[in-house]
Amino acid sequence: MKKRVFVCALVLLLLSVSASHALEKRVIRLGLLSKLNSTEEQFTEKWRRTFAPTNQVLDIVVKFYDTLTAMQMALNAREIHEMVLPDFAADYLMRNNSGYEAMLVLRSGGTGLAFGFREDSAGLRDRFNGAVRTLRDNWKLSALEGIYIASPGNSEPSPVSFAHFDGAETVKVAVTGDLPPIDYIAPDGTPAGFNTAVLAEIGNLLRVNIELVDVDAGARTAALASGRADVVFWYEVDLSGTFQPDVPSGVILSEPYYGWSRFIHLRKAVEKAKASGTWDIKRSILDLFDWR
Repeated sequence: MKKRVFVCALVLLLLSVSASHALEKRVIRLGLLSKLNSTEEQFTEKWRRTFAPTNQVLDIVVKFYDTLTAMQMALNAREIHEMVLPDFAADYLMRNNSGYEAMLVLRSGGTGLAFGFREDSAGLRDRFNGAVRTLRDNWKLSALEGIYIASPGNSEPSPVSFAHFDGAETVKVAVTGDLPPIDYIAPDGTPAGFNTAVLAEIGNLLRVNIELVDVDAGARTAALASGRADVVFWYEVDLSGTFQPDVPSGVILSEPYYGWSRFIHLRKAVEKAKASGTWDIKRSILDLFDWR
């Protein structure tokens, strides 16, 4: 009799623990490149309003990282469950590293990249706008997208040579290497690919000498404000909203030169179980958020 009572009590305890675990709120920790006009807390709230699932047991926490490398290290150390990147950067990482896999695709109302300038550089901003329009109208910008962004393959982008104009103005442009292959810096520290190709074309059109300055993504505005750079190669622009989480006061923007509408969640790849012939949706959703 005592044994039967003990077994019943144990079953009730296990059921209680199971129910408690089922109701426990699960936190998904997401890594993003730093937004320069928002705190982690502010952007977490924006992310919840925009993308978070309608589910009482799920919660989102956003962590900022000043470089892509730091975010990758955080993923490896399990400080975050997933990295959230524009589709082009996520595709690039998966093509070049079998250790990543896509877990989720979210669609935005439209996001773009634009050059950033100090407020007192409106004239330079207008000249860059004119050059971008020319490159768009003559299809050179589209051709560079095809070569450096859309083309598949594992080869690293090649450096592009810049023309030199004797006695001409020098424009210092900050690049980060943190949004490959659009903003890419080779392992030897040499900027290469789409960023250099676009800037070389702009330099030719404006007949200015382009000087590249390597900065972390989190230091873009600091480089601009200090005068270390005259232009920042990219700020992320929300094309569907008025508030810009990545664009601080005192920074003015060019017209966007590239746009996308998908963000991809990447996690560390895991070995897939052998197919059983059936799809377990509950297990798949748990795997989606790395709850193993």
